[in-house]
Amino acid sequence: MPSPLSPPSRSSYGSDSSSSSTASSISDFRFERINFKKLLNSFFSRWDKKRITEIDVLLKRNEGKEAKLMLMLAKRYDTSNPLNAVYVKYHTARLSEEQLDDFAALATVYLSVFRPSDLAEVDNLLEKYKGKEDELFSKLATNFHAINPLKIRKIEQNIDYKQALVDFFEQHDVSKVEEVDGILAKSVGKEAILFSVLAEKYRAMNGLDPLLKARLDGSDCNDYVSLLQLYLAIFHPVCTRSAESMLSRYGLGRESELFAKLSDKFRSTNPLSICKIVNKSNDTVTKHVCLDNTSCLSRPLPQSPMIATR
Repeated sequence: MPSPLSPPSRSSYGSDSSSSSTASSISDFRFERINFKKLLNSFFSRWDKKRITEIDVLLKRNEGKEAKLMLMLAKRYDTSNPLNAVYVKYHTARLSEEQLDDFAALATVYLSVFRPSDLAEVDNLLEKYKGKEDELFSKLATNFHAINPLKIRKIEQNIDYKQALVDFFEQHDVSKVEEVDGILAKSVGKEAILFSVLAEKYRAMNGLDPLLKARLDGSDCNDYVSLLQLYLAIFHPVCTRSAESMLSRYGLGRESELFAKLSDKFRSTNPLSICKIVNKSNDTVTKHVCLDNTSCLSRPLPQSPMIATR
């Protein structure tokens, strides 16, 4: 069987073969049937709208070879693999902390998405690259036009809101430092909104801005979708999963406009001033309505009653 480090060959998508050791490392992992039609609709809406009508034909012609089709499209349009969205969902929402530290578990889930026909090769790959796992995943990511799993951070978790709020008040209102615990207790689940409201109230940079800069440093955001997901996970988590539809709504060539509006709305640094994304596509700019017929950008920030009364 060919190595996943070599160009993909004809494969039987959906193979569930794997060694006993790798299978046991993800025995409790919940996989989902991938909705390729939805992925292709989102992909072509962004990169080649006129091909949306071809989706059913493409899927029928490539039945059992959907992963190969996704990679071919990524190469043709010189962009990231549409399956990135599937893997990122698995990585950030379903892999346990133990599995995130387990190369066998990572490789198994990664290949199950991008190259399922080679799941049985996981142990051989890990043995070959023992001590060089960084190199292995870097090669896999390059070959599949995919995100490197070792560079994905749990951006929706582990934000130290208390320290960020203390730092903010120490700069803008020292008298509020002693109230931090109480303020956060009244804003559970709405911490990101709290920081946006405070930034507007004090006419200051968002208190979560240092976190954005830290997470962009060394991140693997090499496309607009990944960058927007990272940004929204910090400043407006509820809209993180709408990143791709937001970009589609604006259309090719207008990404900088979207990021400029977001940075103005949340009073943050524009991530494009830190992370440069090169758009290599020469396709015509397209635009279509957001999938849920709403725009996270147009929704006003909910006001915190606790803040509004101060």
